[in-house]
Amino acid sequence: MVMPVEMSKRNCLGYADESQLGDKIGTRIGLEVWVDKSPHVIEVTVVDRQKTRNNNASPKIAMVLTLTKCNNAWHVDIVRTDSRYTGRSLAVRVYVLIMKKLSIQLQAGGLQSVGGRYLWNKLASHKDILVYARKQRGSIKLSLPKAGKRQLHSIEIDLYGLDNEGTDAEIYAIAI
Repeated sequence: MVMPVEMSKRNCLGYADESQLGDKIGTRIGLEVWVDKSPHVIEVTVVDRQKTRNNNASPKIAMVLTLTKCNNAWHVDIVRTDSRYTGRSLAVRVYVLIMKKLSIQLQAGGLQSVGGRYLWNKLASHKDILVYARKQRGSIKLSLPKAGKRQLHSIEIDLYGLDNEGTDAEIYAIAI
C-alpha cells in the first residue's frame, strides 16, 4: 500500500568517501552516478565533483538512494536529495539511468512523500519508461496509470488508498 509520509524539507548530505562509492555508471546534469551493488541491496550515490573538500578527495553528495530486492523488482526504500540540488528532476534522471544501465525494474516504496508521488508521476510521462500497477502482490490484473497534475491516476485501481478502505496497490516502472 502506498501511504503518504512527511519528510524534512532541508537535507545536507555531506561529502562522500571515494572508497565507498562503488562503480560509476554514468553522469546526469554534470553529476556522477555511482552504484554499490550486492545481491539484495543497491546503494546509489550521486556526487558533484565541482564541490569538494580535502584536496578534491571527497566530492559533495547530491543524492542517495537505497533499493532492496523484492521478488522480481527493486523496492525504493529511501531517496534523499541535498537541498542545493532539488528542483532539477535529478531523481527522475537517476531512476531512468539505473533502470537502463542495470536492467532492473523498480517498485515504488510503500510510503511516499508528496515529492515521491510527483517523481513517479513524472516517470509515467517519460517516453522510455513504462509505469504499471497491480491491485495486490500476485494479482494478474494490471493497470497503466496516467500522469496527473501531481500524482498518478488509475480508473481500475485505487493507487493511494483515497477511498477510506485503504489499498494494497503496488506501482512499478521498467525501461522499455
